[in-house]
Amino acid sequence: MSDEFKRKLEAYEKGELSEGEAEEFEKELEKLEKFNEFLEEKESGMNGTVYSIDNQQQQKILKRGKWRARFTTAVTALLLVLVFTIISAILTSVYYAWGSPDRTNVYRNVIDHTMTITDPHGWLGGTSTNTKFFFGMEATRDINKRVGHETIKTGEMEVDFLFSMMSYPERRYTGPDSQSSAIFFYPGMAEGNESEWRKLEELHEGTVVSAYLSFSELMDTETVLQLFGGRNMDVNWLAVDTGLEGTDEWYEGVILDPIGFPAFPIWHDDDMIQDFYEEERGLFWSKIVSEGYSSPDYSSEDQGTVLQDQFLKTLEFLSEHERKADQVYRYRLNLEDRIAFLESEGIWHYGVVVTGPTKEVLQLQNEEWAGSIEVEEVAFWNWESF
Repeated sequence: MSDEFKRKLEAYEKGELSEGEAEEFEKELEKLEKFNEFLEEKESGMNGTVYSIDNQQQQKILKRGKWRARFTTAVTALLLVLVFTIISAILTSVYYAWGSPDRTNVYRNVIDHTMTITDPHGWLGGTSTNTKFFFGMEATRDINKRVGHETIKTGEMEVDFLFSMMSYPERRYTGPDSQSSAIFFYPGMAEGNESEWRKLEELHEGTVVSAYLSFSELMDTETVLQLFGGRNMDVNWLAVDTGLEGTDEWYEGVILDPIGFPAFPIWHDDDMIQDFYEEERGLFWSKIVSEGYSSPDYSSEDQGTVLQDQFLKTLEFLSEHERKADQVYRYRLNLEDRIAFLESEGIWHYGVVVTGPTKEVLQLQNEEWAGSIEVEEVAFWNWESF
């Protein structure tokens, strides 16, 4: 509104305008009134009609607004969860891949090496790992046993990790005889049941067995290997006297939870020899690396020494992760005491796990050094002579 129009409006209200000026100003006011009506019509809708909104319509509008707000909030929350999940997955992979060797490899080795020295069949198979969201990792492995030349799956084991914290392993067995524990008898302290030898006598020739054979006296590794060297059977595992087996706490010489090693070396990552290494260029400046490793060679004359050295190395490795190893073993390993005893007294054996044709195993009864035997598993003939 201009200053001139304001001045005329004040003069019109005070009656100071002449008759001609007043008539002209009234026409301007009439135009202004019509212009205002036109503006009101545009704002209100069609033909100057202003629609009123009742309570029901207002509730619908408010409800629609609430649902729109809820939907926006839900989408925002979902996006935040998705972003956090992706970030946590990346950080989880980085966490378990950190180090040299990385955490995944270390934890896998803890499980595998513990199973190898505490379970007479624990050297069969290996642990696979899978990282999960939110800093977790799952490790799984099959539980197997060797009967003759056949490997039989008897169960599964699963271990969960949260960061570096490990849960107790969950074992699921698949057969009635799959949970049978190893049974050895310490020389001079306990004797087995003679009925186990008679059981072998009654079994048919077309069968193979897996059995726990206890010795009548302690023997060193070289002697054990020589005694079984020319026989038509396999020594799968050698039980080791670690200083605790001959004490009263071990059920007066009955050993249900032995410690030992297989009839081949327990190789570690730093033992492996690199055979080849190839590097290729990938997309976006990435590298594709191919490499292969093999275990060291050793002669049959050095076999006993190599087996013992790698066994002690395994105990030393597990002593650095003893809490996790105890969880896999389900008891305390007391590795410091065992290692000290072995370094002082040497490695001696009170029994072995053997497998082979039933009648071949039965012939061990005639040996003076063979004590008692416990038959673990019997299977139909699957033996192949090499």
